[in-house]
Amino acid sequence: MEPNELDSALYALLSKPMQIEDIRRALPNAEKQALRDSLDRLIAAGRVMKNKKNRFAQVGHYGCVAGTFLATERGFAFVRPDAEGNAPERADDLFIPPNAGGGAWHGDHVLVKVYERGGSRGRTEAAVLRVLQRAGGELTGALIRRGKDYFVQPSSKKFPEIAIGRQNLGEASVGDRVAVEVSYYGSDTVMPQGKIRADLGEDGTMEASIAGILRENGVQDVFPADASAAAERVPQSVDPAEAAQRLDLRDKLIFTIDGDDAKDFDDAVSLETLENGHLLLGVHIADVSHYVTPGSPLDAEAFRRGTSVYYPGHVVPMLPFALSHGICSLNPDEDRLAFSAMMEFDKDGRRHKASFAKSVIRSGARMTYRNVNKILAGDEDLRGKYAFLTEAIEGMNALAQTLNRRRIERGALELDIPETEIVVDSEGKPVDLQYRERGQSERLIEEFMLQANEAVAEYMVRRERPTVYRVHENPDPEKLRVFATFARPFGYRVDPSKPQDTAQLQTVLNGAKGDPKQRILPMLLLRSLARARYSEECIGHYGLKAKYYLHFTSPIRRYPDLIAHRMLQKSLLGEEVTPADETMCEDAAQQSTAREFAADTCERDIDKLYTAAYMKQFIGDTFEGEVSGVAPFGLFIALENGCEGLVRVELLEGDYYEYDEQHMSMQGRHTGKRFTIGTPLTVTLLAASEVTGQIDFGPAEGALPASDKARQPVERPPYRTSTGKGPGKNTGAHHRKRRPAKRGRR
Repeated sequence: MEPNELDSALYALLSKPMQIEDIRRALPNAEKQALRDSLDRLIAAGRVMKNKKNRFAQVGHYGCVAGTFLATERGFAFVRPDAEGNAPERADDLFIPPNAGGGAWHGDHVLVKVYERGGSRGRTEAAVLRVLQRAGGELTGALIRRGKDYFVQPSSKKFPEIAIGRQNLGEASVGDRVAVEVSYYGSDTVMPQGKIRADLGEDGTMEASIAGILRENGVQDVFPADASAAAERVPQSVDPAEAAQRLDLRDKLIFTIDGDDAKDFDDAVSLETLENGHLLLGVHIADVSHYVTPGSPLDAEAFRRGTSVYYPGHVVPMLPFALSHGICSLNPDEDRLAFSAMMEFDKDGRRHKASFAKSVIRSGARMTYRNVNKILAGDEDLRGKYAFLTEAIEGMNALAQTLNRRRIERGALELDIPETEIVVDSEGKPVDLQYRERGQSERLIEEFMLQANEAVAEYMVRRERPTVYRVHENPDPEKLRVFATFARPFGYRVDPSKPQDTAQLQTVLNGAKGDPKQRILPMLLLRSLARARYSEECIGHYGLKAKYYLHFTSPIRRYPDLIAHRMLQKSLLGEEVTPADETMCEDAAQQSTAREFAADTCERDIDKLYTAAYMKQFIGDTFEGEVSGVAPFGLFIALENGCEGLVRVELLEGDYYEYDEQHMSMQGRHTGKRFTIGTPLTVTLLAASEVTGQIDFGPAEGALPASDKARQPVERPPYRTSTGKGPGKNTGAHHRKRRPAKRGRR
């Protein structure tokens, strides 16, 4: 019996307490040592535990749960139970009171004892029994000195101060921001100890903060020497002998459509009309798998990185530029190796056939979203310049609209949430915040990529071949209930007990389009949905209403796409599936999900720094905003330009405001004034820090109702006076934030 099979059989057996002798009798085919190893693995993972009577059982039988420890900056914490069924009825986070953390740190995997009594505010409380696995990694913070001793104060107050011995200082100086590796996590009598691994620059600067965010999330800008050397050895032209073995599409009208600033072109498209009147759509993807082979230094580094990371004016690529911007980029008028998906559609957008082949192509043009949108809008100059493409572009647009209509009809959600774009100048400084425009060309490429992804996934499932799928579970009915509560005042009736009925959700999305009062609803719906992830099992994609789905179209910047290419080619060649293939897919799915989360965290946190740096010039100015979130400590306010900041509860003068967790609102005890998501509020910008990303607002004068019974107003700290400026377009030279427009996380 394989280890995974034995673990599953043993875990199922231990739904009730059993002694080791009973376990051996129940599993007579398991070797003694293998059984011990399996028990050790299950105990280490927090799935099984042993009581004082030497009886083993699933942890849930003993009222325990394994999960991730989520610290806060105020002493208490939460534990998010593992997705696996330790205690499915306790899907919500568990409240860990102060002094019940058992020495756990933020991100640790822990085992907790659950107390059935309701804790504060009706929460279910728990206490940490033991740390199963440390989160590890590095922390960043400021190096300080007290007397003769050195310490690192972590950037986040979720972590304790760490002592640094003189021999572990490295080249860092007091006042620098540093990356520290924890060597000892401390006890009741001895504080944590650590060793400085990198000096990130002077603390209190935006540059050091960015370096710290990247470092904490395991993002490294520099490639290892062996990966860089391997990339430099790759020829920058296609081998004629290799091209001769492939499907030759160099005589076809194929071209790329990307953003103005794009430098790595990993997909190209083509469209032909067949004799039967059907359309043959070609989606041609850079054949990265030809150059990045399993087990190579490039493959190992791509696996570690998982994805490219984008922030304003910068990209930390998954692959060295010699590949991503060189031989793997589908540059115009150059031979390139590709993996082509050829899909046949009828006039109603039904896919009849799909075939896949390693190919050699020559892109006929490097088109941009902006120019394609203008061509479709009738720009005569561009239509003349690209006359050889105009008919194909119009045909593609018509097909894309048909495909989109069919997708919506089957129940796919069209969230279409505007994405804030941070514009930076030639020196990398933020000069504007604006919403990214999403025109017909962006939708065209999105639809074609979705079709290729679905076609490949269906091919692999029907042939029972292993690969990495992109999956999206059904939403939690409780989260849908919260969304339904917010949607009801706008006249919508959402039944949270029917999550499969996506039509009711699309009704809300359609109604919210073009109505400023409802623009918060799509974001609220997004928050109520599960997070998409990668898996070796195909369980479908809820948001797309797709039975089969994976990522195939961006192997330059996403590792799971690279795996999809490799496994598709093995299937096309009829090669036998090996256990190593299955293990590779499992590992890649887990790693890719984790690295995508880290990349999202980096991009979000660094965007906050740039947003604060831009908004800093407007301190003292007044803006119209609306509540985008409610917490016990205040209101989050979103401005029209996408900036979000906090109004602290102590600044809500004129009344005593109380937090209502159930309805996610803040209400005045005497005036009855109620703030909930979507409530408009005029605010004044009080502070903006490009070091922390924190933006603080205060209610503008006259924005709050007064009450004679209310408490005395809290004295405000001294903030800068009005600058007289207002956020507007910057007409100077600038560079847009370097993130692909089709980077959507679907």
